Amino acid sequence: MKANEIITVLNHFNHSSYQRVLIDGAWGIGKTKYVLDFKDAYSDACYVSLFGKKDIDSIIQEIYFQIVDSVPNGKFKKYSRKVREIFNNVNIEFHGLTISVPLIEKLHSTLYKELGKKGTYIIIFDDLERKHHDLDIKEILGLIDSLAKIENIKTVLIATTDQLEEDEETFKNYKEKAIDRTYTIEEYADEAPVEILGEEIWKVIGITAEEFEFNNLRTFEKTSLFIKEVIEILGEEIFTDKFTKDDVYRMCFATVFFKIEHKGDMKLLDTKEENSVIRNAFYTTDDNGVIEYLYNYILKNSLDNVMCKSVFHHIRKWFETGSYSKEIIINLIESINSYKEKPKSFYSSEQEILEIIENTREYITNLDGTEPMDDIISKLNTAFAWCEVLSVNFGISSEEIVKLVGENIPNKIDLTKSSYQNKIDLWDFHVESEEARKVVNSINEALKIEYYNLLVKQIRECFIQQSYNEYLNLRQLQDSIISTADIPIRDIVVKSISDNQFFFPIPSGRITEEHWYWCRIINRLIKDIEEHWGIENYHEDLKSYIYGLEITKQDKILQHRLRHLFEKN
Repeated sequence: MKANEIITVLNHFNHSSYQRVLIDGAWGIGKTKYVLDFKDAYSDACYVSLFGKKDIDSIIQEIYFQIVDSVPNGKFKKYSRKVREIFNNVNIEFHGLTISVPLIEKLHSTLYKELGKKGTYIIIFDDLERKHHDLDIKEILGLIDSLAKIENIKTVLIATTDQLEEDEETFKNYKEKAIDRTYTIEEYADEAPVEILGEEIWKVIGITAEEFEFNNLRTFEKTSLFIKEVIEILGEEIFTDKFTKDDVYRMCFATVFFKIEHKGDMKLLDTKEENSVIRNAFYTTDDNGVIEYLYNYILKNSLDNVMCKSVFHHIRKWFETGSYSKEIIINLIESINSYKEKPKSFYSSEQEILEIIENTREYITNLDGTEPMDDIISKLNTAFAWCEVLSVNFGISSEEIVKLVGENIPNKIDLTKSSYQNKIDLWDFHVESEEARKVVNSINEALKIEYYNLLVKQIRECFIQQSYNEYLNLRQLQDSIISTADIPIRDIVVKSISDNQFFFPIPSGRITEEHWYWCRIINRLIKDIEEHWGIENYHEDLKSYIYGLEITKQDKILQHRLRHLFEKN
């Protein structure tokens, strides 16, 4: 039975001989939606959610006030005294359980008589499985049984019975005594996904969604909300024929479905198939494997442009953690949109893929230093992935690629960030190919060396120009000493320091606070290099250099400052 048939069932129930019916179905299948649609169309009904209800009195009070609230405004005052007079307590017994309830029967019959009503009043109880554990399920069934004995009152119970947990056995024992008829909702309404997502989105993901057996409409609701969030944050202007809205719809749906329906478990992997252990290990080892699983098993290779997998990482993290970098995502999308070739996908021909590889080879060979590093990595990643698929050689070695991108490396470096923050993160680009990993790792090594070359160069310029207030680069260097283990980088730093008088500005004469702070940083930097890089007597070399200067021997205030720096600090 489909969820939309609930309206037909309740319309028939209004005139049938049944007094108490149960509508049972999975969470999110649409039960509440169609029950409320019925209530909106049928005025003589009240709806009570049992969510969090701790006692039967609160339920009865809600029913009472809803019945009173159904009286037209002009007549309420006339009958309010009569209602208060009959609002007394009686005891109703249900299989040995005594329940104290207001005299709803008198209230109902009095109002209906005065208002000239002759129809059936339907009381709907929803969310049985979400009641508070303090409320005995027998009390609810007793109330339903008691209400159904009142003339012209019928009751409807809405529940997901397989979620009753510790109440399940009690419900089974008393269900036959309190329920006349059960209707089981097994499918959501055909039109429900379209109503939730809209025709545009459903047209894209409908074929994929219908391949999976699930009945939770909340998955579509969450997908719809997430798609709106992503598009609102990234903006409409990012979409082109290379980075399409359709692919965003697909990635958002696959992400939500995997998290909500499959609880992040790769349920679609075939563990019985030959060689499945090796293949499944590929999908479960890291985040790249998860994205490949979503692409291959949930989306069935349906992205318009396979380059969008680099964005897929961020979409998934965004939904699961709420964390995202708009800057990184936009850069990746711009890289995809700047690609000259038409988008290539699972459905492209071999010749089209070979053209991508050849065009990337030509692009790398003719770099002029102005190309963004993100574009270079994105193109290399795509080309190497297709090379593996077609078992062809890219034709340019990793070492040669690093040389070719040499002029582009300085443009990637931001000295306001640490060396680690400047490296290319494989995760950002969904690097699939092992060869692409090697290339990126080699470029990262080159980036690291160039970072320190530029860093010490900038420090040298500030030192020479006496711009002691610009000490942030010096702090960056100091903060990186402990974590820097690469010998070539250490050599670059030590040589630069040695060739430039330790970058130590002699604090003679009248000095500024910034000048003195620079001296203190250098003193600490040299000590850290000696301690963590194992350069013996390096700090003594600094002191020997300074005390050997003629000005140091003559300037008493300078000597005082140096004693303060070296002995007291």
